[in-house]
Amino acid sequence: MLKRLRRPTTLVLTTLIPASLALAACGEGEGELKGSDAFSISGEVGEAPAVDWKGTLAPEKASSTVLVEGDGAEISDGDELLMDFALVNGYTHKVDYSTFDADALAATVTVGATEPETALDVLTAAVRDAIEPGQKLGTRIAVTVGSDVLLGDYLGNEAVAGMAVSMDIGNEDGLLFVADLRSFVGPTGTEQKPAAGTPGIVEKDGVPTKLDFAGIPGDSGKLKVTSLVVGDGPVVTKGQQIMVNYLGQTRTGKAPFDESYASTPFTAVVGGPSASVVKGWSRGLVGLPVGSRVILEIPPSLGYGKEAQKDDQGKVTIPANSTLYFVIDILDAADVEAAAEPEPSESASESTSESTSESTSPSETASE
Repeated sequence: MLKRLRRPTTLVLTTLIPASLALAACGEGEGELKGSDAFSISGEVGEAPAVDWKGTLAPEKASSTVLVEGDGAEISDGDELLMDFALVNGYTHKVDYSTFDADALAATVTVGATEPETALDVLTAAVRDAIEPGQKLGTRIAVTVGSDVLLGDYLGNEAVAGMAVSMDIGNEDGLLFVADLRSFVGPTGTEQKPAAGTPGIVEKDGVPTKLDFAGIPGDSGKLKVTSLVVGDGPVVTKGQQIMVNYLGQTRTGKAPFDESYASTPFTAVVGGPSASVVKGWSRGLVGLPVGSRVILEIPPSLGYGKEAQKDDQGKVTIPANSTLYFVIDILDAADVEAAAEPEPSESASESTSESTSESTSPSETASE
């Protein structure tokens, strides 16, 4: 929980008080300016915005302005979007958070959603509410809102409170968001004809629900990377963090053992000593461009090996010595701060490839 303090004192966690207490209300401070009277914004869509401050931004109810109208696909209610945004504090005039940085992944937002799933969803709610059906991809919007209005109902949540503290957000700061509506969540690029022997994808409303192995030859025993869509973004490099949607299944499994399409995208580090996924992911995804959709066939030696995987109830979900199959959409990639030196490993090409490797123990996992 947050200690209720007014500026100029920084928000800290040194004192805990009930979350039901209201935030201190001091009204508009002397010298504060409302909305766009407090700033001007310049810069191109896709690049970090430059903000020229004319004074302190007053904390008020949310207000939005379209800075640049996009010319991409039209946005509808319920669409899940990738967006880049910068959050600038209207009191300190510092950038508290920015996905335009090289070491930050884009944010996801669902148009018309009301229930946040993460602390970041709470933070970006003002931007989400400013996105209107009929707007187009490529649009840049500016949103101003008081921190008390945006975060007041969530101050009892540890994750939200910790986020506010780490970003040096005060109880009654005016906040400025500048957001670029980048793309829909999903593959973006050039479709490829699947290679022979590639499992089919069963979809519902355009979303993968399982893999179809009917008529598909047996496991090859090698790492196979089949591109279904060659992405139009930057290439994933060793040691980067990536954001993906994925579905995993074994040939003998009647249903996926895990997937992210029905929830939120998954983030992980691929390649190098900090990799947080099985080796088959690292070797299969490094070298592919963002926007790609691929199917990975991962032999046991690059997966979980002889170790069976169980769910929370102790039921085996992946038998020992299983070949793993994944459909993966690479949504974004970013550097990792102070990344360690990468270790030598193979990288995947943009088309179907095969490789072999020495057996290794599955010390990493495909999902957390």
